[in-house]
Amino acid sequence: MGSENVSKGQLWTGRVLSGLVVLFLLFDGVLKFFLDKMPPEAQAEGAKLGYPPEVMPYLGTVLIVSTLLYAFPRTAVLGATLLTGYLGGAVATHVRVLNPLGSHILFPIYLGIILWAGLYLRFPKLREITPLQK
Repeated sequence: MGSENVSKGQLWTGRVLSGLVVLFLLFDGVLKFFLDKMPPEAQAEGAKLGYPPEVMPYLGTVLIVSTLLYAFPRTAVLGATLLTGYLGGAVATHVRVLNPLGSHILFPIYLGIILWAGLYLRFPKLREITPLQK
């Protein structure tokens, strides 16, 4: 999936969107390794999600690996697919603990939209198989 037939504007907009998603998700993934060293308020927020602290590094590993797959063009679609599943789990978790809709439940959906928009703008082959028509 090369970047042939993509305008410079589309390519750079896609790169910026994808880059923002990668930075945010890598940061989030790394933080999952250090929850026990965070202030009590942050630990309480993490505990509210209902996951035992010893599980968080595993979630961080899955997130980091999936994000790195997304970051490289050859594996970007695989990474996006894995991240879509991960973000779906985040939505389900926030629904389960009754977090606010706009700030918590919908945030992973917003992130998923940005994630796929970045790919859509960078890869013309992806445009051929998406259901969006002119």
